[in-house]
Amino acid sequence: MNLKLKRLVRTHSSEQYALFDLAQTDVEDQPITIGKLDLHYTGEGTYGTILLWDMASQRMNPERRRMFVHALLSELVLPMGLPNEFVIEFFAPTLDEYEVFHNLDADADDPGAASAQADPR
Repeated sequence: MNLKLKRLVRTHSSEQYALFDLAQTDVEDQPITIGKLDLHYTGEGTYGTILLWDMASQRMNPERRRMFVHALLSELVLPMGLPNEFVIEFFAPTLDEYEVFHNLDADADDPGAASAQADPR
């Protein structure tokens, strides 16, 4: 696995990252998404959720997954000078019913318009 993180959102106390495996590409030769990471920083430590898509999770035994999570946190949390304590929830959902809801494609003439777009990644 050749992991790449792409920050999607950053606030003063949280971040959200998309996780990509550069060693795997889709039909358009783009790296595939293997999951996402949400982190929330507090004075007491870091709290977050890792969603690793089921296809990627199945390739990791529990020890490798533990090493993967610790490596991610070491790269993202420790350089920020936050306390070493963390609580990270791990989920491995399938993408069968994954949907992203947004209003990015809303008609400019109708500010109340919204669309639901399914993102297969």
